[in-house]
Amino acid sequence: MAAFKNFDGEIERISGLLTAMRDALGPVSSLLAETVRDLSLPDEEKLTAEAERLTAEMPERQAVEAATARLVAKLAAEIGICAQEFDDREVPTRFETLIGYVSRAAKHRRQQARWRSPMPLNRLAELLRRADLLAGLVRQERDFLIGQRKEREGDLVTLIDHRPEIIEKLRGEYGATMTGLDVVGRTEPAIKVFQDFVAGLNARVGACNILLHKLVTDTENLLILYRMVADASGHGDAGLKPELFPHLTPEVARFASGLLTLHGLDRRRHRADQAFAERFPTEAAGEAADGGTTGFRLPTVFGFKLARSQ
Repeated sequence: MAAFKNFDGEIERISGLLTAMRDALGPVSSLLAETVRDLSLPDEEKLTAEAERLTAEMPERQAVEAATARLVAKLAAEIGICAQEFDDREVPTRFETLIGYVSRAAKHRRQQARWRSPMPLNRLAELLRRADLLAGLVRQERDFLIGQRKEREGDLVTLIDHRPEIIEKLRGEYGATMTGLDVVGRTEPAIKVFQDFVAGLNARVGACNILLHKLVTDTENLLILYRMVADASGHGDAGLKPELFPHLTPEVARFASGLLTLHGLDRRRHRADQAFAERFPTEAAGEAADGGTTGFRLPTVFGFKLARSQ
């Protein structure tokens, strides 16, 4: 339960930071729009302040992206652990092995009870809930950034296309006192600030795409695992409905209709993992470490933890 609360708390924290960062885009976005509307360069002090603010916020943006990537990586590691548990389901636990020294029949009954337990399926359902929250977080951010990028890229193109008119305005204001070098010194820094702003939007959209691609392929793997565990335990998956996962509706709908298969999944997952590792190498390394050292938590009985035999 603590792990669930920690996850939800981190989602809430990241969501709040992203909201604040979206709001922080307002001033420079408005400044670019006003520059294009008036075909007049903004005040130099204001432009310098925005350039400094964009530079100062970069570490925070990268930290938020890394925090989101850690949640995606931890989810993938948990899915891997559950998959390994399912593969090893016929390997007796230490407690089952101990019982087997006394009664093979009792050992078999204990194994049967473990296989029929709803706990693994409930764990997978919880992971799906987390995947849905993550998908909602990333998709909301990506949709906002794409909208911003579309508008601001259009403004930037307009600004560059109308650079001659802006230069004429400058010369009209300052007359012969403004040399060609002065014109370049005023126009190019402004254009660079706005180009950097749009490039930052592009980079953030790219990060969202990488996170979402990995998240979706991991979720497809999770759904297939859910089906296998449901079939093996005899519990069925009738309760897994698309409307319960609003941010993963296409994936869950394909699963519910039987259209989600293993065909091509390994290839898609490999591409997603590769892109994720290139963009978030530290978080990808953490996923591998978590998957290699963490075990699927099973209940304790009479003080013995039902852990896998090594």
